[in-house]
Amino acid sequence: MSVVVAIKEGNKIYMGCDSQVTHGGTRVTLKNKNNYKIWNVLGVDHCLMGHVGRVREANVVRLIDDMVPELAVIKNYVNYRFVVERVTPRIVEQLRRFGFCKDEQYFEQTESGFLFAYKDKLYDISPDGCVIEVDDCVAIGSGEDQAIGSLVSTVGEHPVVRIIKAIKASAASDIYVDYPIILTDTKSNEFTVITEKNEESFLLKNKTDNQIRKGKNNE
Repeated sequence: MSVVVAIKEGNKIYMGCDSQVTHGGTRVTLKNKNNYKIWNVLGVDHCLMGHVGRVREANVVRLIDDMVPELAVIKNYVNYRFVVERVTPRIVEQLRRFGFCKDEQYFEQTESGFLFAYKDKLYDISPDGCVIEVDDCVAIGSGEDQAIGSLVSTVGEHPVVRIIKAIKASAASDIYVDYPIILTDTKSNEFTVITEKNEESFLLKNKTDNQIRKGKNNE
């Protein structure tokens, strides 16, 4: 599987993921942006999705071009109710169209979990369609236990640093999680690739930025 981590702080959502996929006894590192486990939702700014599970299901969902209609953005309708009534059913509808939903005792279930982030709002969408609004941080995937443990121990640090440490903790003990780490946020929508070689310098830079930020807040 994978791990995707997201943190809500200030007016944006930070999101990161690992880059490994497995097929039987083979593992592959995803280097092309089209294959990242996190992506910009088509047609709308400041909106991200993250995925763990079957790659084919991610292929289908990331190409949904009407996930968030323009009218919903204009009228500021993208909230908890919108995710429950529009986003989740749209995911299920598209996966059903391609034959990826299965009946598990009266309800349809996918084999994937998703994170949906819009501006400063963050939602966890489980394989059975359950939606949970996240107020602080979340991790999904096979490496989520290690990631959550790390997140608990890094409260107060810069969100980027926390995400790197969380995914690093997952990669250290979960065979389905590995570098590079991909980072982005809902404000910039730009992707940064963190490797084991440049990780330390990146952590140091963000630690310094966080100290400067805290100093300004205390003035």
